[in-house]
Amino acid sequence: MEEILVKKAGSELKEVEIAKELGISKQAVSKALREARAKLTQIFLMLSETLNSNIIKINVNKGFMVLRNREKLEKMYVIYVPGEGPRVFFGAAEESCENEQFYKRVIGAAVA
Repeated sequence: MEEILVKKAGSELKEVEIAKELGISKQAVSKALREARAKLTQIFLMLSETLNSNIIKINVNKGFMVLRNREKLEKMYVIYVPGEGPRVFFGAAEESCENEQFYKRVIGAAVA
């Protein structure tokens, strides 16, 4: 499931092309994409509850979510890393050259 979602998001391939590449039917690809998106949505909703936050923006196709904490009103960024799971970044992070490059890559991946 995750592999198909990554292929779809990463390369903008059509479902038919993914099916040919993996040697499965288009229907199987479609079903796997629906299940993967549903599971990712569940993960994001559970995280927003756990972090006591409101969802500002969610994009399941690209695998990211923006939250606002209900208590401190800080923004939080959640990015799903394939094979590793969700990663949460808090808005009030230290500025440094190392972090800046990392954040640019993360934001670039999220908005691409």
